[in-house]
Amino acid sequence: MTSAAQPTSGVHSIERAVSILRVLADTPADADAAHPGLALKSIAQEVHLSPSTTHRIIRTLVDTHLVTQDPVTERYQLGPLAGVLGRKYLSSIGLESVQPILQRLCSLTGESTSLAVLHNDTAHVVAQKHSAQALRVDHLSGRELSLHASAMGKILLAFSAQEIDTAVQQLGKLEKFTDSTIASPVELTAHLHEVATQKYALNIGERYDGANGVAVPVLPYGKTSQHIQYALGIQGPSTRLTPQRMHELIDACTQAAAEITELGLSVA
Repeated sequence: MTSAAQPTSGVHSIERAVSILRVLADTPADADAAHPGLALKSIAQEVHLSPSTTHRIIRTLVDTHLVTQDPVTERYQLGPLAGVLGRKYLSSIGLESVQPILQRLCSLTGESTSLAVLHNDTAHVVAQKHSAQALRVDHLSGRELSLHASAMGKILLAFSAQEIDTAVQQLGKLEKFTDSTIASPVELTAHLHEVATQKYALNIGERYDGANGVAVPVLPYGKTSQHIQYALGIQGPSTRLTPQRMHELIDACTQAAAEITELGLSVA
């Protein structure tokens, strides 16, 4: 009885530890310049665990250098080992070389830029550059975006190895986040066929009111197949990133995607 329960307990502990790391990864470095990081109570609320359980797990993460704690504020941030692992991952598939391209696109447009891959039923952000604007929309590395309610997600769906109809069916029930979210499978399927034809996707407040985005596919290097691994996106507040502005940025985004294609990235 005990031996059968141990693996389950171990898996749950790992899942809880990962959820804590995700919460810390989703916290912008400049969210609170005076008090960076998150307090234990805030982390516990985010991962839906008691403070005592959260503290027990996070102490192990601190001991293994995946998390660090400020001795003065007692707040937690990702630790040095998390950085080492992240850099190793980026290097292993060539993503470090993407950073200058994302930065140039960010500087050119004045908005945040990001690169995402298809991971299970989400668009997984693997690289990003933050806008210098005080009011901005960021997709932090490691964040998972809803496929049907994000520009990069819709690109990944429209250019996946599966038929669009099949890909949409596998998403199951589509959550409606805002009044603009496409929650009808039939409507989403028709929309994705348009995305595949025009080779760009827009997100006009479909996940968050006031947050817009435009994305294009990073076509595979040296291949005739249109099935992609990566989507490149620009995100910003609707006050600046209007539908007209997003259409104006498609060429710049497409050019940056072509530069990334030339890098010949490995599969993420």
